[in-house]
Amino acid sequence: MSAMDIDGDVSTVLATIRSETESPELINLLYQLEDYYERKLYHQLTQLLDEFYYTFDQSIITPDLKHKVYTRFISEFQLKLNHIKVVDFLLESFKTDQEVLDKLIELKKLLIDNLKKENNIKDSEDDKELLNKIVSDDESIIYIDLQIARYYLKLNKSHDSEEILNKLSTKFDNLNNNLISKINAAYYLTKLEYDHILKNYNEFYSNGLLYLSSTKNLSKDESIKLCYELCISALLGDKIYNFGELILHDILKEIESENSQYFWLFNLIQNLNSGNLTEFNNWLSIAFEKSPMLKQHELFLKQKIIIMGLLELISTKSTTNKQLKFDEISQFTGTPKNDVEHLIIKCFSLNLIKGYINQVDERLIITWLQPRILNLQQVKTLYDHLLNWDNKVEELGRSVYENGGTVWAGV
Repeated sequence: MSAMDIDGDVSTVLATIRSETESPELINLLYQLEDYYERKLYHQLTQLLDEFYYTFDQSIITPDLKHKVYTRFISEFQLKLNHIKVVDFLLESFKTDQEVLDKLIELKKLLIDNLKKENNIKDSEDDKELLNKIVSDDESIIYIDLQIARYYLKLNKSHDSEEILNKLSTKFDNLNNNLISKINAAYYLTKLEYDHILKNYNEFYSNGLLYLSSTKNLSKDESIKLCYELCISALLGDKIYNFGELILHDILKEIESENSQYFWLFNLIQNLNSGNLTEFNNWLSIAFEKSPMLKQHELFLKQKIIIMGLLELISTKSTTNKQLKFDEISQFTGTPKNDVEHLIIKCFSLNLIKGYINQVDERLIITWLQPRILNLQQVKTLYDHLLNWDNKVEELGRSVYENGGTVWAGV
């Protein structure tokens, strides 16, 4: 088909679509699309298509209309547009997950063929190796692979998705990977969905925070949903005992209001972080009513707050004398005295504290406590420790001066 034939078809398609709408705004937009296309202003055309798909009145832009625009208009010259944007338009243009996946695979093949043509690559072994290198570094191919992986997940083909994620993982080992934030966000979103399916709470939590650092385009509903899932992962992750990044992130504000449906979850996270056993257990009883799924993890959650309670007890102790008797630990955490040593060893194994146990005196001596984000009361406790330490240094100075006499004065 000649270029003239294509132009004629495109004009006919847009004219047909214009005849099917009564919206003056949409008719005007369609005329603009045709104008940009005819003048080969592909950058402006891409921007206008972006408006059509995402910011134009979506009560007018129906799924069928998006499908028509993509299949009968965009697909005729998609290689001339921003390829990553074309992928986004494709995702919005088909009804079923299987259709989207099939079209993504088809588009990927088209993009690879285009790379071969642009780089004059033949079918020799050397050229195949060169093509593989070019393809592996091409941002649009990386992006489309990530979308293929996402749709494999939607179609319960987690193994196929895992293969793609494993192949691409080395590109995202370094946050300064020079890939655009949109691609980083796509990777971590796909990882999130994979972790969610497999209930990998630890990985979901870390990948969720990385996803948040890569995107700024979450809707209100998306933010609330992700906040809920991050909080649940923070509660149920067996390696997560530091909640600072989540507590400091603005996303937690989505559920901090008493009017929020997840206000109970906000309080659980706050009291878990502060090691407040009484308040945590009070909110936990409410949580079991709101989210019966958590009831299945009751034993683990109660063990987790006990560990956080011990960390809180340690933090209240003087910096110069962090020693705890087993009786004190037992009383503060509600742990039977016979189980205190096991609790301490568990904290050692999680690398939350360092120190040693004096079994004869039944005493824990702490040499290091994992840093964590503090609430206002915990900051005040730390401030009091610093004042106490400062006073002791001052007393030591006076004592040395009084006992050292002229020797100290000379120094």
